[in-house]
Amino acid sequence: MKAGERADAALRTAHLLRIDSYMDIAISAMWTSSPRVDTMLGMVEASLRDESPGGKDDEPLEKIRALVGEGREYLAGGESSVALGRMRVAQDLLSLHIIRFSGR
Repeated sequence: MKAGERADAALRTAHLLRIDSYMDIAISAMWTSSPRVDTMLGMVEASLRDESPGGKDDEPLEKIRALVGEGREYLAGGESSVALGRMRVAQDLLSLHIIRFSGR
């Protein structure tokens, strides 16, 4: 792996892990019925808003973005268990993408 490829991989991994950490915080806030759930979901959505570094992760992030949006809608409708399910599926998809991307 060349130096430029390593830097690209490190940037992509850092970007994906940041999204994953925001998802952890949002899911925990949902579990505990925190009054800050909306803020935490906003952090997740903001981290998903732009394209990924180099555009290489855009396809899986589109799916994740849609699931997070559905989760927010279900939560607003009072269906917290369904919202949590959508968020967990989104996080699992992200985790699987990170694992595939890392080649491990």
